[in-house]
Amino acid sequence: MSKSAALPPLLLLRALLAEPGADGLAYAAAGANPAGCAAIPASAERLACYDAAACGGITATEERLGCYDALAGRKSPGPRPATVPATPAQPASDDADSFGLVKPQPPAPGPDKIEARVVGLTADRQGHVTVTLDNGQTWAVSDADSRLQSGDTVTIRHAALGSYLLTTTARHSYRVQRLK
Repeated sequence: MSKSAALPPLLLLRALLAEPGADGLAYAAAGANPAGCAAIPASAERLACYDAAACGGITATEERLGCYDALAGRKSPGPRPATVPATPAQPASDDADSFGLVKPQPPAPGPDKIEARVVGLTADRQGHVTVTLDNGQTWAVSDADSRLQSGDTVTIRHAALGSYLLTTTARHSYRVQRLK
């Protein structure tokens, strides 16, 4: 049973178990009668009353679902297939239907990797290590260790999720971020 089809019976139960003098008493007094439902001031209970009056007595799941769908202004799709075939992802457009979808970004122009020589390593009081390359670029290294030394030839390439990876000739790798 879908979540939307289960909601009105839950509201019905909540209204029936409400404390005396609350809107649930008016709901119970209405007896799931459409004429009595109009007197219920709380909108959620009033809606549940109308739904229960129209579809609450149907015991077959598909028929009850069809009744709720008809109340919602939709046609029931009939019996559902056992499996849902996978649909290929469609390109997102710029309208409201694609709001929140991730649009694939074209690769950034420029080289895939650079090779340079480390000319300077500095560490501040907090242990943040900065690498200066012979081409003038400065990179911040996360989790640097003593294996990275001045004079090493390094390769910096694009990595996952927009990050960069600095790799030495000894195959030690470090995540880096470009500072300048």
